[in-house]
Amino acid sequence: MNEKEILYDAFTDIVWMAIRYAHGRHTYAPDMVRDAVCKFQKVFPDWKPNNDITIEPPDKLYMGELRSDYLDDLFKE
Repeated sequence: MNEKEILYDAFTDIVWMAIRYAHGRHTYAPDMVRDAVCKFQKVFPDWKPNNDITIEPPDKLYMGELRSDYLDDLFKE
């Protein structure tokens, strides 16, 4: 296994936990995770995160919430 394959496996193994942690938080975490996924997809354009049934879009946004705080859109085609 070469270094690129090792990094691919490592990122794939942990990114689901980062998405779950950051989804819906009103901190820098959602932007950081989204940025990491976008950078990873520049190297591996066919890569998509595994669908996670616990990650759902918000029912509605409350005052001060941003749509970008929610990461459900990472699973859309």
